[in-house]
Amino acid sequence: MRSTFILAVWTLLAGAGIPLIGVLNSGMARSVGNPLGATAVMFAVACLVAFGLSLPFYGLDGYGRIGAAPLSSYGAGLLIGFYALSATIVIPRFGAGNFIAFILVAQLGTAALVDQFGLFGMARNPANALKLGGFLLILGGVMLMQISGKRAGG
Repeated sequence: MRSTFILAVWTLLAGAGIPLIGVLNSGMARSVGNPLGATAVMFAVACLVAFGLSLPFYGLDGYGRIGAAPLSSYGAGLLIGFYALSATIVIPRFGAGNFIAFILVAQLGTAALVDQFGLFGMARNPANALKLGGFLLILGGVMLMQISGKRAGG
């Protein structure tokens, strides 16, 4: 129970930071003059922090096995890069709420496919009526946000 609570809080904190990536990185883009440069700076900072925390706890041993990782594993770097660049470009124009609402729908849909079919070696966790209902409620909420924005002149 305690570990579930800790993981839930950790996940909430990580989730709270997601909209801030594009907000903060758009400020970096204004400073460096382009969104790709800002994204490169962001990943350089993240890389330094990750190595700085990884080395004292885990050492260098695992880095020798990087070549043994499945090729698809490297796709994570491409995806997070695309996400960060997209957030940097889209949030200032589309709004953080709109961006995250659409991201949420896309994440839930993709996660449902991964769970349903056990993609990328994940355990199968088939969809059911309640999961589909929850997804449809969230999709309806996103649609309401869009209708509300249009009526308010946004």
